[in-house]
Amino acid sequence: MPVIVLMDKETLGDHMMIREWFENSRFSTWESSNVFDALEQLSDFTVRNRPDVVLLDVDCCEAQLPLVKTVAGLPTVAIASESGKETSKYFHTDLGQMASRLEELIPH
Repeated sequence: MPVIVLMDKETLGDHMMIREWFENSRFSTWESSNVFDALEQLSDFTVRNRPDVVLLDVDCCEAQLPLVKTVAGLPTVAIASESGKETSKYFHTDLGQMASRLEELIPH
């Protein structure tokens, strides 16, 4: 089952570094412009290989996380420079934290 990774446009500076990390990781990755586009791609039965991770740029992770989790019904994490207080188990402030969480959600 794919994991949706939210990237906060407001607080996270270098999305290129994150994209490069994913290119060099073991995780297959798709990028999507919004959650509905991601769901459309994931529900396409003609696609043979589903991604491990869907990267999704959002304006504010803390505001978008509940919507994305509800609409997508998929494991969802967020990477932002500051952790959300009430949803801290979903927020990661660096790639190391996020990578550890992805390893838990997507075992070898």
